[in-house]
Amino acid sequence: MAGLSKSYVGSALVVFRLRPRNDEMFFELLVSASGLLVDGARLLSGLCADGDAGRADMIARMHEVEHQADEISHALIRRVDTSFITPFDREDLHRLVSGLDDCMDHMDAAVDFIDVHALAQLPPRAVAQVEIIARMAELTAAVVSGLRDPARVRDYVVEVNRLENEADRGYRRLRAELLSGDPMDVLRMLQNLDIVQELEAACNAFERVAHTVEGISLKEP
Repeated sequence: MAGLSKSYVGSALVVFRLRPRNDEMFFELLVSASGLLVDGARLLSGLCADGDAGRADMIARMHEVEHQADEISHALIRRVDTSFITPFDREDLHRLVSGLDDCMDHMDAAVDFIDVHALAQLPPRAVAQVEIIARMAELTAAVVSGLRDPARVRDYVVEVNRLENEADRGYRRLRAELLSGDPMDVLRMLQNLDIVQELEAACNAFERVAHTVEGISLKEP
């Protein structure tokens, strides 16, 4: 380290010592946030599968999961804003945290609409959308711990994009089916549309997360 001032060398050593632990805390929070997406997707799937069975409990649990996700998001943002060194670009981390939060918010909104509209059963295509969301959540949770693995990220992005395209096709057909249904049952059509639009928004949010993850990976040395 010839030619370097003692203060510079000391600072470099501090950064070297702090960064691994700092990275670990970031990843722990990101893993927790993405894991809650899986929990939320399972609760949403459970509501579609079980009808009235355990409905109130699942809805309450979903709202609690969403609240936990909010707390983790706030903790992540605070850490991004106050850390001297972050494992990835600050703007990318902000975008990732916001994206994960959007995924959860749209799933929670879908559950809320199922609750307030008292819908015991969703159209089959809507259930298929929920299955896609559950798969996207699993893929997202799996990739978070491997953000520095280019091959893993690449496979994840390709599959999420494929699922989102499938979801888009399903959404267009489902929307057409609802709008061409019994004109005397406009209320039920509108109620289903509320839910379907939130499901579509959730799929789009997961795709945005995938694009953010891809951007983070491309910047890695």
